[in-house]
Amino acid sequence: MTSEHTHIPVLLSEAVDALAVKQGEWYIDATFGRGGHTQRILELGGKVIGIDHDEEAIETGKKMFAEEIAKGNLVLVRENFDKLGELADLKDKAVYGVLFDFGINSVQLDTPERGFSFQHDTALDMRMDSRLGVTAKDLVNALGKKELYDLLTTYAQEYRARIIVDAILQSRAKQPIETTQELANLVEKAVGGREEGGRGRLHPATKTFMALRMVVNDELGNIERALPPALDLLQQGGRMVTISFQEGEDRLVKHTMRQWEADGKGEQLTKRPVTPLGEELQRNPRSRSAKLRVFAKGMKTKSSLVVGGTL
Repeated sequence: MTSEHTHIPVLLSEAVDALAVKQGEWYIDATFGRGGHTQRILELGGKVIGIDHDEEAIETGKKMFAEEIAKGNLVLVRENFDKLGELADLKDKAVYGVLFDFGINSVQLDTPERGFSFQHDTALDMRMDSRLGVTAKDLVNALGKKELYDLLTTYAQEYRARIIVDAILQSRAKQPIETTQELANLVEKAVGGREEGGRGRLHPATKTFMALRMVVNDELGNIERALPPALDLLQQGGRMVTISFQEGEDRLVKHTMRQWEADGKGEQLTKRPVTPLGEELQRNPRSRSAKLRVFAKGMKTKSSLVVGGTL
């Protein structure tokens, strides 16, 4: 990390308000990142177990929050959040809130050597956790035609998947696809220029890059494995807050919370997701697809919670 890299937490006030932080109680920031949500929880008197599988995030956090760590108010753990149920650091702590901020953070996206963005010409990596073995380059050059098609349609709803897959197969038959711009350029050449949409003019490789990143990091699988133990860790009345940026993520969270409610495990406090307001969208355009949901364990109220944003 260099000093110019910053990450703006999305729906910061809404997320922390939804946790209903109590002084002296423990909260899990399952996607620590650069500690924006953690800092706000600490300011409100809560204690935090911050989890991130990105080594750089944890090492930076140890420097930024050295004082809070020394006081015993913050514990940082390098691990994937799908291991929540196995972490020894949580065994003796009563947890009153869990926060998930899914997807990629701005620092990862803006760091060229991580290989997440076609804004820089660098190796196709896309691993959030450097301990993972498979990179985006491996997938692009090894998956078969059907596997590539399924990847693009399942994880990115890419309607031009067949054209893109054919272009990838033709290109790698001549030589391996090595870099982010090689992939971005071949996709753009195959399908044409930028497309109009509700989010403005999207680069034609945007969905391809998103799908590869999600598969490299098993993002949906991690969420599916993490939600049940996160609920188990919560005390009665404790709250789970999730922030999703992709349709598949939000759908998985929505269906899981709906099932929990049907099983009598608690209540969804956001019947519809909270989304960013205009001011935040202007300040941080990357927040545009964010959806926040809240679930309270073992709690029944008369109405849904409105914590800000739009419903």
